[in-house]
Amino acid sequence: MNTWREQLAFAPLATFDRGEEVGRRLRYAIELGVLEDGTRLPSENELAAKMGVSTLTLRSALAELRGRGLLETRRGKGGGSFVKASTGDIIKAERESLMAYSLDDLRDIRDFWAFLAGSAAAAAAERSGRLSLARLAAMAAKIESAEDSAQAIRDDSRFHIELAASSGSVRLTREEMAMQAEVGPLIWAAPAGYGNAASEHVAIVEAIRSGDGTRARALAEDHVRADMNRVLDLRMSVDASRKDAYTDPAKEKREVALIESFVELLTDTATTSIRAIEDAVRVQLGSKREADSSALDAIYDASRRTLEGAVPLLYGAGFLPDTAFGHAGAAWCHAPAGPQSLQRLVIDWDLYDIGTVVWRPEHYGDGTVHISHAYLDANGSNENIVTFSKAVFVDDEIVGIVAADVLVRGIQSHLEPHLRALPPNTCLVDQQDAIIATNTGRFMGGTYSPGHYAGKQLELHAMPWRLFVGTPAAGSAGE
Repeated sequence: MNTWREQLAFAPLATFDRGEEVGRRLRYAIELGVLEDGTRLPSENELAAKMGVSTLTLRSALAELRGRGLLETRRGKGGGSFVKASTGDIIKAERESLMAYSLDDLRDIRDFWAFLAGSAAAAAAERSGRLSLARLAAMAAKIESAEDSAQAIRDDSRFHIELAASSGSVRLTREEMAMQAEVGPLIWAAPAGYGNAASEHVAIVEAIRSGDGTRARALAEDHVRADMNRVLDLRMSVDASRKDAYTDPAKEKREVALIESFVELLTDTATTSIRAIEDAVRVQLGSKREADSSALDAIYDASRRTLEGAVPLLYGAGFLPDTAFGHAGAAWCHAPAGPQSLQRLVIDWDLYDIGTVVWRPEHYGDGTVHISHAYLDANGSNENIVTFSKAVFVDDEIVGIVAADVLVRGIQSHLEPHLRALPPNTCLVDQQDAIIATNTGRFMGGTYSPGHYAGKQLELHAMPWRLFVGTPAAGSAGE
């Protein structure tokens, strides 16, 4: 077995859900030709060590692959587990692999992979005077002569792994190998294949050769993002109902109205939940000037009851005492895995400062519910969220903040059927031009530039957001 194949297929797993991931990794490697027919796998102990999983986890994954007919066991001398590669439709396998990912998963993969590739290219450019680039240059154009999708995957993966190795960082190269094991089946599931890959590879190598790190980074990031944007577009268009749906003006009007109705429902749900928790805070605190543990427990119970009826529209809700009370804790409930997973969120107060969090407005004195822009809650939920919040006052003194969180990916998921029926390039945008939901891959997770816009703009009165309804001929407006 060639070394690169082993490194690609058996790279250590970086995800926490390793039981499912190990089987998926090996299945893709077999179905897409990274592990060829007749390849003998390492022993169970050796393979488990390579992939960073327990022998029991690996054994379960191998049993599943045998059940799918992708592995066979041979007894006696020279025996072991051997690849039994399918000669069926490789595109079908690629599409099945794509459907295992949510849009949010794919967006996150795109952004992380772009960071890896861009960093590798920039570092290689800085070292260009000490590098021999002949091998990287040879790999750059090789994909142009690929005879099939499986060969294209191998050629593209080899280029990106060699690019990472050119950075001189062992850790970065390992991350790229693990990434290639995951993205290979996704990139080549998308139509348009590898038409521009060779020229883009060559341009990256030339920027490295010239020592232009800024250009090398930009080219590598653009190359990766373009690949993953095609994947996102394919994932969005799986439902055949999107085809030509945007040619019907009456249907467009209905879908826009449904989007507006959803935004109103989201606002009403968050506001109602906040008012209910605020009432609980007033009952528990009364004229007290401190939030003791018993009061917070009672407020948490109220938050949990409120959230039970609001998931999946809401992701979390509760009360955060004002800093004047010290770090007395929080009465915050969230649902990390849906309605059945309600639990108390434990906040690390060494990292979380309620006085400076990005969702907290400068002035709460107006007594209204404020709505934040989309942001990554790195020290709380670790999710991209929008927060609704309101200050609670007792005798004209602020005692804390009642708030409710909404997942950005939840908004995309809820609106996806309606977005599919609208013209390409349609985007729901927040007050800082961050894209909340869209039907076009390149816009996922980005910001929107109204100056490049060619369609209709609608203000959403329930939220400080805008809906840009694109046109089939609209140009690129993503950043």
